[in-house]
Amino acid sequence: MSSEALKKALADVPYDAYEKKIQIRQQKIAAAPGSLPQYDYNTNVTARTLHPEEQTMVIKEVIDLPDAKCYRFAETDINKPLAPFLAGQYISVFLSIDGSELTRPYAICSSPADVAKGEYAIAVKKVQDGFASDYILKNWKVGDRVTVSGPEGNLFYESMRDKKHVVGLAGGSGITPFYSMAQAIRDGVEDFSLTLLYGCKKESEILFRKELDALAAECPKFRVIYVLSDEEREGFEHGFLSADLIRKYAPDEAYSLFVCGPGVMYDFIKKEVTKLDIPQRLIRYEAAGEYHHPEKDEAYPKDAAGRTFQLTVDLPTGRRVIPAKSDESLLVALERAGVKVPSRCRSGECGFCRTRLKSGDIYAPEAAEHRRKADVKDGFIHPCCTFPVSDCHIMINYDRGEVVRKVKDMKKKERLVSLIMAIIVSTIMGILFAAISRSMAGEKALENMPPAPVAYLLSVLESVTIGVILVFILPMGKWGRALAAKAGANPPSMKFTLLNSIPFAVCNAVIISAICSFIGIAMSYGKNMDPNKPALVVMWLKNWLITLPISLGVSYILAVLISPFVVQAVGLGGPPTGGDQPRD
Repeated sequence: MSSEALKKALADVPYDAYEKKIQIRQQKIAAAPGSLPQYDYNTNVTARTLHPEEQTMVIKEVIDLPDAKCYRFAETDINKPLAPFLAGQYISVFLSIDGSELTRPYAICSSPADVAKGEYAIAVKKVQDGFASDYILKNWKVGDRVTVSGPEGNLFYESMRDKKHVVGLAGGSGITPFYSMAQAIRDGVEDFSLTLLYGCKKESEILFRKELDALAAECPKFRVIYVLSDEEREGFEHGFLSADLIRKYAPDEAYSLFVCGPGVMYDFIKKEVTKLDIPQRLIRYEAAGEYHHPEKDEAYPKDAAGRTFQLTVDLPTGRRVIPAKSDESLLVALERAGVKVPSRCRSGECGFCRTRLKSGDIYAPEAAEHRRKADVKDGFIHPCCTFPVSDCHIMINYDRGEVVRKVKDMKKKERLVSLIMAIIVSTIMGILFAAISRSMAGEKALENMPPAPVAYLLSVLESVTIGVILVFILPMGKWGRALAAKAGANPPSMKFTLLNSIPFAVCNAVIISAICSFIGIAMSYGKNMDPNKPALVVMWLKNWLITLPISLGVSYILAVLISPFVVQAVGLGGPPTGGDQPRD
């Protein structure tokens, strides 16, 4: 483009408009906050929506049922929208009762489609001596706010795993997940057929009778058969949910079997299922709830029955010591003491309450044993189904939060640990230096050296003196903690010990070996009459470079092996509150 054409083109540019835009941008920049904009990744937002740790809802409606109540919840501004769920899943309700912090799982009995309207529903049945259920039934009312977990549980239909026909076995309040499934089938959320055998003692105890009958009449894929154990009535099956009864109503083709009910029902069903030709992968049990009366088990240590033990608990906030009854789970003992423990299913299945057992003996019932083999080997337990049979020491949430060890006279004890370590390591290194020097010396050189006992003693005194001086001059402990913190390692994990020992080992090995080697060479140099001997510095460097690798290795290994015992002896161990897997 020629200069004339360029001038003509620029003449038509609206400079005034550009200047105004610049002014507007400058005004917006000046009005904006000084901090950088915070961006939350969409993946994290979605994860929190689908799997929230807590949800706050308000009770919208209370419906009376036989010895139970159905509570319908609506979403609040705090949690909007509610997390979606699969028909058959449960939520855990967080309760605070007379100083006790506890949770209780309840199956969602509404349709998954109701989430779009911002609604959940659960049913709470009256239980004899039920601590939480009595409180809920007596106190919850319309307008109250309730905090619950996100949806959990594995009793749901999965098309890639389950057959197109499901036979459901429900007992008592175990009807709730199946009631949700029936509604999901009606609403088109789920696509499978459900034959439900619902067992109760009496007809008057059936929950959601009208609603179930209406669903069966409306939806051809859902069928319900009522089974009464304590009375015979026309139109009802009589007895228990036996293998023969399942065969009577099960389809001819292959089917999946879902079970939800009380623990005694599970004991019976598991024996009956062995009589049916159903692959284990097609059988699913809802979490059975809390395990009661462990003392009735044959494997239970009889000498522990009826006793109360001492439970030491390490928490991020410090250490507590509480009583724990042998016939109640550790989770119940913690909740009674007001300790807020992460828990969901209370059956040992979900793993939310997974806790480290530092010491003590426990009883874990085989019927409620769902731990991984590695957890059993490494000393992890599920407090919800673990019972103490001796005094125990556990660690809760040790892998969360910053490490804060509240130890009296922390700095003095840290200095004492460094001093003891320096004396021990320096003593062994002094012996090592003397041995290396004598092994490298020739016969004439040995004649000019002090006797072996004196040489070893002098070497040890030199090494220990230098090591002690280093403790007061160099902040080796501070350097070690900074190195471990940078790597995200917390005490008393092995990773922390390995990293924390590096500055101590390096400083001691390098400085002590250099000084001790120089002193040893200097003492023998003047007595060496060989005219061809090398310069003092050359002899010293040669000797030092030989001893240095050995010194580094010995010093580091000693620091790693000895430091945990010294820390524990001095009383600096404190309750660990974060970091890697702890080492006893």
